[in-house]
Amino acid sequence: MDLRRVVKIKNSFYVNIPRDICEALEIRPGEQLKIGYLAGSGIFITQEKGADKIPVNTKSVDAIQKAADFIYSQLTRKLKLLEESSISNYHTAMIKEISRLGIFELQRKVDRLEKRSIEVNKIKGQLVLIRQHKKSTG
Repeated sequence: MDLRRVVKIKNSFYVNIPRDICEALEIRPGEQLKIGYLAGSGIFITQEKGADKIPVNTKSVDAIQKAADFIYSQLTRKLKLLEESSISNYHTAMIKEISRLGIFELQRKVDRLEKRSIEVNKIKGQLVLIRQHKKSTG
């Protein structure tokens, strides 16, 4: 295994491929390669026409499967937390709005209005117009 230095040209990074690997895989100038990233495992490079020219051992497949399982479980966990958080935030916002509108105290308000209505009806017939007479100065 050779060590290769990463070179930056403008906004891209480059790594050259050793000649013996190019010859073994029949990589030609201008050919397109697929490059991917596996969390916890690193990068992989394969030819566009397929991965059949790259030898794969069982440990590599197991590592890829473990990485895929790990990523899936992490995404599932984060999605569940996001879902729970969203529902909790929605419920909290609803309760705040209901409290602000006074719906929790609705029965108390109805009782108070009924009591005031009864009091108004009691004194309704008792209202009389009282006029004050101006005292004459004179």
